[in-house]
Order: sequence, then structure tokens, then C-alpha cells
Amino acid sequence: MVNYLPNLPQKGEALELLNSLGDNSTSLIFFDPQYEKVGTVLKLDYPLFYTTDYQILRILEQVERVLKPSAFCLL
Repeated sequence: MVNYLPNLPQKGEALELLNSLGDNSTSLIFFDPQYEKVGTVLKLDYPLFYTTDYQILRILEQVERVLKPSAFCLL
């Protein structure tokens, strides 16, 4: 498991990162899921890893758990 450092931008598997955080511990989350349609419309030099609706729902459940009151989730 990756050790995530607080107060720094993080990259990694969303559920792994969110599961490592405590309840009401985060002030800001920027979530940018990769949708299949984007990859078929744009010609990109890097792979997009498709995120299913089910995965997005699981991630958003964890986002709700870790965000402090009055915190922000940017999509």
C-alpha cells in the first residue's frame, strides 16, 4: 500500500487513497474520472482508464465520508 502524505497533491487509485483517510479529515478533493466517451472522441497520447458508474459511486461515498463540513469536492 502507498503511504500518502497530508497537505500535498496526490495521485493514485482513488479508493485506496480515500480509504487511507480518516472521517472528516479533508478540506478539498479534486475528482476527475475518466469516461470512455472522452477516449473515443479525443486522440490522446496517453491511456485513459475507464471508470464505471459503479466505481464513481463508491468513490463519491468515500468522498462524502472524508470531507470536512463545508469542504469542497471539485468534479
